[in-house]
Order: sequence, then structure tokens, then C-alpha cells
Amino acid sequence: MFADLNSRDASFERFLSTFNLLAPHARIELDSGQSAFRWKGAFASTKGFSWWEAGSEIDWTCRFPQQKERLGLVIPSAGTVQAGIRDRNVAIDRECALALSVPEVSSISYAGQGGHGHVTLEFDLALVQKTLAASFEGVALRDVELCPRLDLTGPTGRMPRMLSEAAGSGMRNASVRSDKSMALLGEAILRLVLLGFAHGFSNRLHHPPADATPKQIREAIDFMHAEMHQPLTLSEVAGAVGVSVRSLQYGFRRYRGATPLAFLREMRLEAVQAELSSPVNALSIKDVALKWGFTHMGHFAARYRAAYGEAPSETARLARAEAAR
Repeated sequence: MFADLNSRDASFERFLSTFNLLAPHARIELDSGQSAFRWKGAFASTKGFSWWEAGSEIDWTCRFPQQKERLGLVIPSAGTVQAGIRDRNVAIDRECALALSVPEVSSISYAGQGGHGHVTLEFDLALVQKTLAASFEGVALRDVELCPRLDLTGPTGRMPRMLSEAAGSGMRNASVRSDKSMALLGEAILRLVLLGFAHGFSNRLHHPPADATPKQIREAIDFMHAEMHQPLTLSEVAGAVGVSVRSLQYGFRRYRGATPLAFLREMRLEAVQAELSSPVNALSIKDVALKWGFTHMGHFAARYRAAYGEAPSETARLARAEAAR
């Protein structure tokens, strides 16, 4: 979804209803009895995260009567932001971002002389857990204890603002808007926050991971076999068996002598070969390749020939000849 609203063309009630579509666990309260004021808000969501940019000439407070486990990132563009987190107040200006796990937050206040503005990103728990599993085995969001104040003035800190601006541009521009691209960009922002800023498990980044166990490798293979027609990523496979991406890679090399992606590619090639060899197959070679996750026909044909010593068309021709007999 995408909506771009402002006080010239829409009511504040519409702003609130659109906001609550993305954040049903939150409620905005105006810190003034003023009924007419200038405001603006752009709202978007895609798989894994939501993004919104809001501003107002009067202060307001966001409260959380419903607690929902999510990770949020607030980046001010004007004014200040103050949040009640774990029974203490954390205040930031535009040189910082506010990172927060929503169940730990009682309220967030936005204020500023002449107005305030900010960009907020909220990440779904499933995406957070998948990203955590890629680097920190067995860690849940509630255990992370991410430092709420993120310094945006250093080299690492400048990236979240730049990437959030890129996400905003992509959300706004209908000609380039892509759910897949925005989802990947959101995942990059989340990964940057979890890997680039301090939290309770940061020290694990400096220790080599243990190999995945043979049992976990078998579970990963079962998962890949069941989902190999989907565009799987290493993070999804690792998350499905509860290990980090690095542990998964080391385990596959140790116990299977191949990388996880190479192993998955061989599984897919075997599925293609079996289908093309079937006398009852009615699909074209391209359709069979796409069905099993091969999108580049040139690369697919080269890998197939290297694996089976013949072109996919030759396998299909022999199968048709067998069917005719």
C-alpha cells in the first residue's frame, strides 16, 4: 500500500486511520487543543516492514495500549523525539535515531519549535528473527537489548538515514516501486542496525560460529526439498533450522562438501531432469526450468549440460520418442 496525505487535501482523521492500518498497536494524541494545523504524512508497507514519514506544526505523543513485538527505527528530520523505554526516558535529535522494541515502549513524543518531522520504519517479527538467525543462533528479539540511541554522525550511522531515504524514494515513485526491491532494502536496513550498533550479543560477531550439526543439515535439506520451487535465500534456510547463515555454510561444506546454494542448485537440476525425462511431461523446457527456480535460461542450459552431458532439449526429445513408442 502507499498513501501520501497532507492537511490541504485530507482530514487529520484520515491521517489517523491510515496510520492505524500500519500501526494498529499505537495511538496518536495531540498535545494541543488546536483543531486546525498543518501536517503531512506518507505511508507505505511491503513484505516484512512498514515505512512512514510524518510531520506537524504542533506536538503530539504516540502511546502503545496494545503491546506487539516488533522492532522500530525512528529517524528525526526536524525537532526532537523522546521515548519512555524500560522505565526511563530517551531523548534524541536529528543526529541520532531511536531503535526500539515496541513492547518495551510506553510512549513516544514528537516536538519542535516550528514543527517536527521524522521517518519511522517498523519491521515484522518474522523478518527480525530471520535476520537475527543469520548471525546470532538461538537469539530472540526480546533478548537483544539493542541500545535505543543510535549515533548517525559516524560512517556507520550515516547509512540508516541514506537507506531510509532510498526506501522513501522507492515507495513514492510509482514507476520504480517494487515490493521485492523495497523488502530487500528494508532487510538491509535491519541488518545494518543489528550488525553495526551495540547490543547484548554484539560480542558474538567476533567469534567463529560452530558448524551446524548433521541433524540440522538434514533438516535444512528437507526444508530446501519442500520449498525448492520458491526463491529461497540462505537466511530463510538458516532460520528454518535455527542456525546462523555462517554455521549453515560451514556445516554444508563439512558434511556435504558443497555450499548450501550449490547443493540446492543440484537438487533443482535433478528435479528438472526427472521431469524432462518423463514421457508424460507436457510442459516446455522453459516452463520446467522456471518451475524449479531457474530464471536465466542460458545459465540453466550450461549447468544442465555440465551435469548430464546433454542439452535439456535432448533429454526432452528422448522422452518424447519413448512416449511415441
